[in-house]
Amino acid sequence: MDTKLLGIPLPILGIGCLALTVVWMFVWPRDRATHSAVIRYFILRWFHALTWLLLALAAFIGGYDVLGGINLAKPIALLSLIVYLIFMIAFTTSKPSH
Repeated sequence: MDTKLLGIPLPILGIGCLALTVVWMFVWPRDRATHSAVIRYFILRWFHALTWLLLALAAFIGGYDVLGGINLAKPIALLSLIVYLIFMIAFTTSKPSH
């Protein structure tokens, strides 16, 4: 458990990421998803929480050096960035319903 990011052990960051996953499961842009296609609705509903879940997974794998450790954690973290970018594209290109 020597692996740190910004001086914070990765498992501690993983716990924080899990907490944010729970928050984003309940807080999401409902107003932008009401008149959206099914795929856009799914992206707006789940991809922000999925981003944080993937970051938590990467932190735990890297911090505890399991399943390949940091060599697997880095691609998972990159996947979380891709998921977040997809979410942001869907978010910024959707219109809120007032």
